[in-house]
Amino acid sequence: MSNWRFTTANKLIAPNGQPWSAKSGPYGKGRLPKGQYTIGSATTISSGNKNRSYRDPSGFAWWCPIAPDFNAKRDGLGIHPDGGVPGTLGCIGLTSVNTRSAYNALRNAIGQKLVVE
Repeated sequence: MSNWRFTTANKLIAPNGQPWSAKSGPYGKGRLPKGQYTIGSATTISSGNKNRSYRDPSGFAWWCPIAPDFNAKRDGLGIHPDGGVPGTLGCIGLTSVNTRSAYNALRNAIGQKLVVE
């Protein structure tokens, strides 16, 4: 099976080739470090104001943790909609109006690999 990829062209790409526009950084420690990560369990979260950074413009809020397979010296990394102020603290923030298709794909990706280019 192919890996998920996050490209330098700011695309999250599923193993089947489905792309989503995304960004990482520039806040905190900047862009997600290059390397391989393991995808965790995607879950929906409350769409209230507290979680607006994880909510897409359609109102759908979710989070999918990713763990580096190397010593990244960073934690709390994940994939989520890029809500609120544009940009992330190093996560992959999806910039689509509706990110439900990405969430649904990631729900079936537990344990799969993500390669950050």
